[in-house]
Amino acid sequence: RFSSWNLPYAAYCKALGQRPGEPSPFGGGTGATPTCLNIASPEAATPGRSATGPSPAMQLVRQKVAQDRSSLFLQGRHQELLASCGNEDRRTLTNYLHDFYIHSFVVAKYWGRGPRVGQWTLGLVSAITLGSFLDIGTPATLAPGTSPAVAHDGPHSLDSPTQLCRWSIHVPNIRYTQVAEPVVDVQDGFDIQDPRSWAEWPRDEAGHPASFARSMQEAITDSSFSLVPTDQLPIATESILQAVQRDEEQLQVDAWKVAIMAGNLELLDSLIDSPVPSGIDGIYPFHLAASFPDGGKTCCGVFRWLQHALGVMYHRRHEHDDLGQTVLDTFMIVILRSHTSVSPEHVSTRFNPPHRFPGEEQDICGRWDPVSPPVRTLFRHGYSRIPTSWKHAFCHSAAQAICHSLIAILAAPIRPPIDSPSGLFVRRCNNCGLELKLGPLHTLVVVAFYLAHRGMSGETMFGALAILVCLLSLGADASLMTMMSVEDILGQAEHGRCCHKLMDASDLLEAVPHDFVAQWTTDCQTGWRCIQQVLLLAKSAGDDVPQQDDASDSTSDSEQDVTSDGSSDSGREGCEGSNHGDQERVQFCRLCCPLENEEFGPLNLPCGGPKLGLLWATIQIELLTYRRINIGDPWISGRFSMDALKTWLEGGSLEFLTPLVESRMMKKHSCCGWFLGPDFVCPIAEEACKEYCMNMDDYDRGSFVPRPDHIDYWMECF
Repeated sequence: RFSSWNLPYAAYCKALGQRPGEPSPFGGGTGATPTCLNIASPEAATPGRSATGPSPAMQLVRQKVAQDRSSLFLQGRHQELLASCGNEDRRTLTNYLHDFYIHSFVVAKYWGRGPRVGQWTLGLVSAITLGSFLDIGTPATLAPGTSPAVAHDGPHSLDSPTQLCRWSIHVPNIRYTQVAEPVVDVQDGFDIQDPRSWAEWPRDEAGHPASFARSMQEAITDSSFSLVPTDQLPIATESILQAVQRDEEQLQVDAWKVAIMAGNLELLDSLIDSPVPSGIDGIYPFHLAASFPDGGKTCCGVFRWLQHALGVMYHRRHEHDDLGQTVLDTFMIVILRSHTSVSPEHVSTRFNPPHRFPGEEQDICGRWDPVSPPVRTLFRHGYSRIPTSWKHAFCHSAAQAICHSLIAILAAPIRPPIDSPSGLFVRRCNNCGLELKLGPLHTLVVVAFYLAHRGMSGETMFGALAILVCLLSLGADASLMTMMSVEDILGQAEHGRCCHKLMDASDLLEAVPHDFVAQWTTDCQTGWRCIQQVLLLAKSAGDDVPQQDDASDSTSDSEQDVTSDGSSDSGREGCEGSNHGDQERVQFCRLCCPLENEEFGPLNLPCGGPKLGLLWATIQIELLTYRRINIGDPWISGRFSMDALKTWLEGGSLEFLTPLVESRMMKKHSCCGWFLGPDFVCPIAEEACKEYCMNMDDYDRGSFVPRPDHIDYWMECF
């Protein structure tokens, strides 16, 4: 497909374990003539005349080869296509198709504002993605398919992105009368350095569902995205154009794929009214969205859109991708690739080759994407992996994006089984040959281990804790046992002996050798113990007496719960309240027991108990209200104490002695931690906090995202 060429040739070869100029990794290709051979060209047939060009028969052979290669391209057999080419042809073709990928991504990313489709010239795309009009070169100065030399000092010598995150802030959906912006002439200039200043297109331009696919087709037709003449390509472009015109759905699938990766909700909304392409299953749209999350711009918005476009049943019918991985697995990969130095082949043998994680070119907290200048420069210099120096600790922007996305797909009335076996860290016993697969919480424990063991400076484990409590609040089974081996995961298994046994997630955590844990920072050890205690709490039956019931906004008998449509309904408390001393406990409501309504059907929200519920409520507020503003700022706010949490969970205190609870900063929430509001599964800050306490008012780094309104949509479906 056109949308699969995410790496230029230099980086693509590196991902396959081969450097440019070395023997081909593709097998039977027709590489350059070895220097040990000397092949003389035939003499000219007539003295004084140069040798003639290819004979008619040879021209027919070349045309047939080009057509065969075009057929391989259209079938998606890309490695066979490249293996059939010589070295220079491979380089030229790969870079040509990569240029098209970059052009399509740029158009998708900025669709609806700024330059119109026809204005995205090669020079303008270069200015946006490389920082200079001159970097693209000219036919005289840059031969087709060439790449800059590899930086001898390593990727650290190249420009790197900022270490400071971006973030998304959910806001209420407010009805308003739209006022049209002044029409901007297509010839007006644009501030290349400030895309946020670009004027929006007229609605009739941005909202046409076929426009984006048509723009891709026009770019292919005129090759305006590349300097390479089409007659120098080793494929028959005419055959490809004819195939695209005969079957437009192939290009529609590519349009959907690029739009999902770019995460432009306005572009996605323009596609929702068009028929779903028949080949959409082949791109695994939910897994694709999980591979390209953007907590700095869209949060969970793409998943909301996918549910609307494909229906709530779609994800359940397409739980696993072609690698046997779930969407939750994909998010675990995102955590590992963004916040640890773990190698891809250790996570899954399906990543070897290529030696990189899917979607590395997209940062979950919005610091870079495939068309950011640092990423393009890195790949052009022959690096296929994101350097460790670009990464940072598991941040709140990433944790919020993952939690909200998991809620969007796993709180729905119809969902895949939340406890499906994981496709990550699959091992096979070297003695009996038994395949060893983890459960979802086991996988999260392994991810938490690598955050502590091979994570970035400043790691606190709060993000892993947040994902764990979110999954438990959505119904993940902490008692699920699976046959597994800690020794095999850590690479310490002895040959000729079975090391596997049945373990649940807390058993796995306790089986990690203490020698490893002792090497970690104090913050990581504290977070690790908090995760352990939460798992023990979740699988025990002892969470029936709340330790801190007055933490939220306790209400008098005259106060009423708020229904999902904003009206009051005192009957929604559902379960009996009880008193802890003289103080009223956090009230139950039918939102959490689980919710069952004749019009709605069951939500997948079990009641986890008041202790776990209080923890979930405090985690949500922390994610909604705090970000690290400056280098050197703490990764967790002063309102949430991991030390106090550890003490409380281990029984060292009767209450969770953290400022969020002690200062009574939280509004009323259900026993299991959901704040009462119109869309309680995705609250906004003002529904959770009694007073304003956000530090996220940096409008250059924050994006305001409409609340997804999951509850209303699910009610419409049922």
